[in-house]
Amino acid sequence: MSRILKYTIALMAPFCLLAACSRHEIPQSPAKPGSASESPIVWDVAEVNAPGTESRSLVGPAVDENGDPYPNADWITLEEACTPTNAGGEGKAIGIWADYSYTDTDGMETTIKNVFEGTQLIYAHKENGNPHSDWNYAGSDLYWFIGGRYKFRAYFPQELESQVVASTNASTFVIEYPTHEFQEDLLVAYNRVNTNDPQVNLNAPVTLKFKHGLAALRFFIKANYTNTDYVTSCYLQNADSRDFATSGMLAYGSTNNEEQMTWITGYNPPVTEKIYYWSNTGVRFSTEQDAGNASPAMAYTAAGTTSGDLFTQNNGWILILPQKSSGKLQFCFTTRSGNNAVYAVTIPQVTEQSQTADGQMVQSTEYQPGKRYTYTISITESNVELTLTVADWNERESSYDIVF
Repeated sequence: MSRILKYTIALMAPFCLLAACSRHEIPQSPAKPGSASESPIVWDVAEVNAPGTESRSLVGPAVDENGDPYPNADWITLEEACTPTNAGGEGKAIGIWADYSYTDTDGMETTIKNVFEGTQLIYAHKENGNPHSDWNYAGSDLYWFIGGRYKFRAYFPQELESQVVASTNASTFVIEYPTHEFQEDLLVAYNRVNTNDPQVNLNAPVTLKFKHGLAALRFFIKANYTNTDYVTSCYLQNADSRDFATSGMLAYGSTNNEEQMTWITGYNPPVTEKIYYWSNTGVRFSTEQDAGNASPAMAYTAAGTTSGDLFTQNNGWILILPQKSSGKLQFCFTTRSGNNAVYAVTIPQVTEQSQTADGQMVQSTEYQPGKRYTYTISITESNVELTLTVADWNERESSYDIVF
């Protein structure tokens, strides 16, 4: 509980009105058409926005903007993730949070929160189900209430439902995410429907266009001199101040911007605490001269792992909270030949650089949601060198490297 107290207090003021809002018994959309519309609410899940071995958790689109498959994609599609296990999928689901607002006969505005509580959207054919696609409810179909306005917030995976903050609503959806406990790709989407609008076709699907809520890091180790060795463990640590956070809350949407994502960091591990600790029997790396094995070692490799299984399910990628880089975070690792010696590499503050139209170089010091950051540590005979490659989630590779 002490880990979340810091940001729970910070959220109390802006969300106290939400908690005091209507606490009526939550009416579910009827399972059968009756006084409500005869039209079921159906869904269309659009490709995931930008943001090897397939990852169990990383989610991305099946094809690029030209309709071509992504080469060497290391993610699964949202359809694969939400297909039941007995049909070859991952058995996950999309959660739907909906608020329903209406004006009563006295002209008073009433909002009922979470009218879809517990709703799960899966990718599976259903007899007499969604006529537009195989995105269907895991349970009974839900139908429109005519006369009001819906705001929809969708999130993946639905198993994080217990992490949704009680005072949340569909205007500002708030979910807690501890990356030291979960390493699932967090996706969020928004839409709204006014059932009073004559231009709205209630038979058409409600589109959910998801975006990534997290950032991702990956680390490679290689040698730039005649040497062969094995990486046996690694972790991150706050070097001399508690800057890097592993847990926080995502506030998705605001009064002025329905798509705004704001992370409120909560738990910052103490200095020298081992963050995302992983150990392995040994992942080999060697020099370019060794023609048989010229590739570097990838940290958080699943094969041979003896500790830190949670952090190996994404093909080497560690999911982190979007946050400011302090320049004081360290990547620490050990090698077989080094016995108990720990290499500690300080990660520079700069996380990205781009060139403006007039040729100026602009640097960022933020880890951004929907971006992946690859750090390559090159061990030389006298020191280590660090290179950073940054790319959108579904690109794998960047057009440039940052050499520190």
